[in-house]
Amino acid sequence: MLRRMPQNTITLVLKPAEAPELQALLKAQGFELDVAPHSFFRARGSGCTITFYKKGKVVLQGRYAENWAMQIAPDQPLPGEEPHPFDNAMKKHPVPAPKQWAGIDETGKGDYFGPLVVVAAAVERSRVELLRELGVADSKKLTDQRAKKLAMEIRTFCPFRKVVIHPERYNSLYARIGNLNQLLAWGHARALEDLLEIAPGCTYALSDQFARNRAVVERKLMTAARAIHFDQRTRAEEDPAVAAASILARAEFVWQMEKLERTAGQRLPKGAGPPVLSAAKELVSREGAEALQKYAKMHFKTTDQVLGTPPGKAT
Repeated sequence: MLRRMPQNTITLVLKPAEAPELQALLKAQGFELDVAPHSFFRARGSGCTITFYKKGKVVLQGRYAENWAMQIAPDQPLPGEEPHPFDNAMKKHPVPAPKQWAGIDETGKGDYFGPLVVVAAAVERSRVELLRELGVADSKKLTDQRAKKLAMEIRTFCPFRKVVIHPERYNSLYARIGNLNQLLAWGHARALEDLLEIAPGCTYALSDQFARNRAVVERKLMTAARAIHFDQRTRAEEDPAVAAASILARAEFVWQMEKLERTAGQRLPKGAGPPVLSAAKELVSREGAEALQKYAKMHFKTTDQVLGTPPGKAT
């Protein structure tokens, strides 16, 4: 299969065993060879850069990409196809297109047990194809194990910063602020500010629009973030930087939950459904009602159901 992509980028699918032969051909044609992450090789020539990834995907970029594609795999057609979500998302970037930008996402806000995790991640435009190759997508579409595996790979080439608000701290902040969106906004702003210290090349940042009023986050932005173009958008996870951040946040949440379960000595299910209620009752029966502060977000109605308190009276 051969697919045409924007900006003079073409992707071929070859057998990994064909890598040595293609490498020798390109070397003979004067290409300079080096190694890109997760690839057999990367070859740079006049008007074309060719990267042969270990799963068999060969990405050609440059004004002569189609010419080289026809030489390498003349029998592979150029079918029409729907663009990758990354392509549509990046069309919405400011002009000129940023070479490096930040994505921000969170996880844990709908889970009774565990922390709230916010991650800001920086992506270089030259790394977007690698994210595609790895299968990076909105973390909600991935299993926990897949998210953890992808996160370990993303961490090797995407700078990131995380804000982990553990249950006791979360409950204290929520009691003072009294609004989840305000808490989320602070976490997004803090993660972005920390990221910009290690990724000063970011000129644009994007987060999901979780609050109806866009100013909720904008009012929380700090010095460095106010100096760049910041945007919020529904379905922002279609952007490669936000998708990377969502996976890093999901993996961190899973790792934190694994530690929390070891401390509790029992399984702590995700979400807020019947299994969560059962686990919370088990926890209270063994450790007492005060133990919930260490494991759970107390403002959820689950607390009322566990403790038998009137709605809104849980502490």
